[in-house]
Amino acid sequence: MRRALRGALLLGLAVPAGVAAQRPAVAPVLPRVWNRDTTLTVWLFVRHGVPLDTAAARVTATGARVRVRSRWLHALGADVPTPALRALAREATLRWIQPAGRWRRRPGPEPIAVTPTLTPADTCAAGGDATYGPSEMPYRRLDLRPLADAGYDGSGVRIGILDAGFNTLDPAFAGVTVAAQYDFVFGDSIVRDEPNDQPGAQFHGTAVWSLFAGSVPGRLRGVARGAAYLLAKTEDVRSETRIEEVNYVHALEWADSIGVDIVSSSLGYLNFDDGFTYSPADLNGHVAVTSVAAESAAARGILVVTAAGNGGPAFRTLVTPGDADSVLTAGAEDSLGQIAGFSSRGPTADGRVKPDLTAPGVLVCALGGGAGAARRLSGTSFATPLLAASAALLKQIHPDLGPIALRGALKAYATNRATPDSTRGWGRPDVAAGATFPTGITPLAPVGPALASITPDFSWSAGSVPGFAGPVAYHLRVGRDSGLAPLPLVDTVTAATSYSLRRPVKPGVVFWRVDATAASGVTATTGVVGPLTAPPWAVLTTLSAPGGVNIADDQPTFAWRSPAVATPPGPFRYDLTVRRSAVQFANVPEFAVAGLTGTTYPAPQPLERNVTYLWSLVVHAGSDTSLVRSTGVFQVVDSSIPPATLLYQNFPNPFPALGRDSTCIWFDLAVTQRVELAILDLRGNPVRRLVPGPAFPEILSAGRYGRGSAGGPTCDSRLMWDGRANDGRDVPAGVYLYKLNAGGVIQFRRIVFRGRNR
Repeated sequence: MRRALRGALLLGLAVPAGVAAQRPAVAPVLPRVWNRDTTLTVWLFVRHGVPLDTAAARVTATGARVRVRSRWLHALGADVPTPALRALAREATLRWIQPAGRWRRRPGPEPIAVTPTLTPADTCAAGGDATYGPSEMPYRRLDLRPLADAGYDGSGVRIGILDAGFNTLDPAFAGVTVAAQYDFVFGDSIVRDEPNDQPGAQFHGTAVWSLFAGSVPGRLRGVARGAAYLLAKTEDVRSETRIEEVNYVHALEWADSIGVDIVSSSLGYLNFDDGFTYSPADLNGHVAVTSVAAESAAARGILVVTAAGNGGPAFRTLVTPGDADSVLTAGAEDSLGQIAGFSSRGPTADGRVKPDLTAPGVLVCALGGGAGAARRLSGTSFATPLLAASAALLKQIHPDLGPIALRGALKAYATNRATPDSTRGWGRPDVAAGATFPTGITPLAPVGPALASITPDFSWSAGSVPGFAGPVAYHLRVGRDSGLAPLPLVDTVTAATSYSLRRPVKPGVVFWRVDATAASGVTATTGVVGPLTAPPWAVLTTLSAPGGVNIADDQPTFAWRSPAVATPPGPFRYDLTVRRSAVQFANVPEFAVAGLTGTTYPAPQPLERNVTYLWSLVVHAGSDTSLVRSTGVFQVVDSSIPPATLLYQNFPNPFPALGRDSTCIWFDLAVTQRVELAILDLRGNPVRRLVPGPAFPEILSAGRYGRGSAGGPTCDSRLMWDGRANDGRDVPAGVYLYKLNAGGVIQFRRIVFRGRNR
């Protein structure tokens, strides 16, 4: 009977399709073992929309024991007898069941180097630096001394450590703040070794913690002794006991509920109950529950620092959660900067670079073997706390930095930042440099797309530069091209984070850049900002349009607006000139006025009707000037009957010109009469007929033709020629004639056409 049931469950036979569709997916390894009489620790992922409490009640009813409710994963970690597991494989509230993982160090325990002259329990002799002794090496390699010497020790930062236990009674931790501690293996608040532990279970976690907070005079000094610690015993090293990912996820959520800034885990999860394992293809940050939980922690503002693993030198030897995108995955190098052979390599399954950074992890001095005993230990387990402690110092100096910004600050000045790879990632960080300019130099204003003033104020931010790095010199350059050369508008060095330009900028594009240099020699830059558009010194707001403007008032008001300008060189002064548009009058002003300070000016005299005009301003800012012209002509229209029949010269001529691709043709009729208007080539052959045509009958009433109405464009679009023949083809560039035949009176004018594609 059991065999038949098992077959139905495995193959989906003899069950309705609709019911089967509601069953959870099951990891393939589980059906191979669920007929045994045993208890398995598994993850039960709950369907979206089903409350965890509801699912937990149904799971408990089967005889299973729920160990953790993970709100981040929307899952339950549970110890499930195999009969209950078979029942849960039909539970509609679940969507996926998989075994929980075991903690495995790869390829084995961290190697320990023993100096022959010392006892195996104490292999890190005093010597060298009086304060740090042999533990000075990581300080030097990570450039931590400027921060430590300035008194930074992680104060105000809360650090969670997940490991196999911690000797909280070791005198090396005297005075260190432990904000919270919990044993997720035995369910109590004792994280050091207990009678039912395997002897020495606390060794690994104690060694890791000592790099944060241990103190052995003359031999060992932790990087972040001032931090407050949340110690989570998550790993059960007893060989007969399964060690679950459940504890890891539970501990992360526990630390978050208390309040934590950084979590360090020198752990890795890869191998699972009864042969199940994460394959390299699964290491994409979205499969392993520890990786998903670590991403959830980052989303909640927690920086998770985790070991890459000790499976090198082969590639794709990461352990989870080191494949998570937002965590800081630590590789190990030696005291000379060479990558450790055992340090696991990436990339992740989806091609991302891992590890992120490296730190000393070969023969590093840490607590081990007894109270006050220091040993040289190796492994990515020990590179991890050094990077996490470095991040804690950055967090102390720059409390507003979140997990991604902290990781970015360390990457920005790392040794391999120019060519990050899957062996060492971005390399070993320069922590003092990262602390100096953790987010680089941020341009504040102007950032575009246009300048609001022709005398802009430039400002930027370097964040809070720590005292040990100051003062900072800022080199500002402003120029017309992205290279800011050869003659920049501004080239100056200042100690301030702003600069007020008091030289007016002419219209066009502007670029700027600030390069910062701290007293410590650390540099950072905004990069080139731009292009930013510098505005014209005046914008004509009346009687200026590309198509021209017709007006009825023969004494119009000229108006304009100008951008902001500082004083000095402001305020602006304006010289206004009005000219006829005809070429022969180009150098003869109709009128001109100088020294205006306002932005409007009424014409001082009537303008002639049916004449096209242009106007312009010379704008003065101090001793500098800028010329602004109207974008089209304007005219005062005359609605009276003209005294004579007349064909006017087209404009613009030559064309295209003045931003227009067509030319205007005007004519006056003194009486109602038959009219023909056509474009001819120089041999008299017709090119384009305008009148009569679709828009005009053969007989036209007396009046003025070709003008627009008052308030509209100066030209009637029906009497504009665009360089095309009657059949729509483009005619060649050259000289053409246009001919008016009105009541037998014939008049000609010449048009110069420059061609449509010149």
